[in-house]
Amino acid sequence: MVPALIFLLIASSPIADSFLPSITFQSSPTSSLLYTTDDHEVPPSGLKSDSLEVNAPPIGDIVPMILKIYTLEDLRYFLEEDNRLVAIKFYAPWCKKCQQLGNHFRRLGKKWGDKSFKQSVIQGRIRCAEVEFKNVEISGWVREELQIEAIPTLQLYSGLYKVWEDKGAKNTRLLEDELRRLEHLSVEDLQTYGESVDDGILQQAIEDSLYDMEFLNEEW
Repeated sequence: MVPALIFLLIASSPIADSFLPSITFQSSPTSSLLYTTDDHEVPPSGLKSDSLEVNAPPIGDIVPMILKIYTLEDLRYFLEEDNRLVAIKFYAPWCKKCQQLGNHFRRLGKKWGDKSFKQSVIQGRIRCAEVEFKNVEISGWVREELQIEAIPTLQLYSGLYKVWEDKGAKNTRLLEDELRRLEHLSVEDLQTYGESVDDGILQQAIEDSLYDMEFLNEEW
């Protein structure tokens, strides 16, 4: 009884926070993918995936334009349609840290990204998007194809090249530091830099998806 009481006291103390596991994916006994955060949050049963709204609440009269991406194909098209840097947030609606990061990300979108103001669109220096992990059936590509191992995660892309990543991001401070470092590079220099640092994960995922599509379209 005494050892158990001591363990309980330690676990509830501030010191215990430093021993909490890092943010990771965890598979449940039913094989559905769950996210586990520092405070051991898991999605409660019956949670609706739309509990975290995009672009809400607006910041003053300016609303950051943050595109919601649902598929690998959406992501590919979004990254290819413009030569500006793209900041992407990966999150889950039941994750408190994701909701906190969402506030920071909206502020970053207001400062750096495209935004709407009184029915007008103001083009920013970058573009912003977010990917929600709903469940393994709908969003399994996030884990399997993009190999996102933690939430929340921030990524920065130049075209199809990933140039920066922050797993378990608490705010956007490091992302803004990277944006300030890269924003003065030309499109050509950004591409060269992207080719040198990219891990090839997205490129491989796109290649695999194109191969699967060609395979399914073959006549037998």
